[in-house]
Amino acid sequence: MHKKELYLVYQPQVCALTGTLCGVEALSRWQHPSLGFIPPSTFIPIAEETGQIEAIGLWSLEKSCEQIRKWEQDNVYVPIVSVNMSAVHFCSMDLPEQILSTLQKYSLAPQRLTIEITESVAMRQDPETASNLKAIRDMGVGLSMDDFGTGFSSLSRLAQLPLTEIKIDRSFVENFENNISSLVVAEAAINIGKRLGIKVVTEGVEHEAQETKLQELGCDILQGFFYSKPLRAEEIPLWLAARPSRRASRG
Repeated sequence: MHKKELYLVYQPQVCALTGTLCGVEALSRWQHPSLGFIPPSTFIPIAEETGQIEAIGLWSLEKSCEQIRKWEQDNVYVPIVSVNMSAVHFCSMDLPEQILSTLQKYSLAPQRLTIEITESVAMRQDPETASNLKAIRDMGVGLSMDDFGTGFSSLSRLAQLPLTEIKIDRSFVENFENNISSLVVAEAAINIGKRLGIKVVTEGVEHEAQETKLQELGCDILQGFFYSKPLRAEEIPLWLAARPSRRASRG
């Protein structure tokens, strides 16, 4: 797996109330020269097994920060970029300094970056992880727990974490219409976020009925194919330009 074969796409995240752009999630993609497109569900586990996931995460961080600066140079404002980091990154005490130096390199305020972590990382209680999480938040960078509700989160542990955001897994949204339990879990997660004073993002929003229900439940930020597929960097300005008319057409 060569870095020149990797590229990033960015999926918009929109404010549930206004439909305006809140940020984007950076997602790694691999285009193999002979095998073609390799889905993340295939290459991420391989990268984890072969020890390449740390390099990919740091590459994603670098490229995402560089891209925010490029957008700004083109008068395109993307408020926040979210970058996924694996458990391996949190074993290294160098992580906060790596994040800080990257932000400084591109003259970005820490608030422009959010680091997404898995539920398993968030639940770890080793000193290295705890120290890294605290250091990242202390510098002003956001912390988001991805796929909330799919693992074994302890609510008491959740209350101790310096999170700024939780992301409700798409599986709960998919089953809104057919499974009352999914709706109850989503509502509970949104209420937990509000009580803890952190934002709640819901992934996998694919049609208007889901959007309406999540707005009624008080979700803060929505992400999914209803708004946009993950886009190449050069497509983001086009999406932004088309967004107002799209909102108007939906009334």
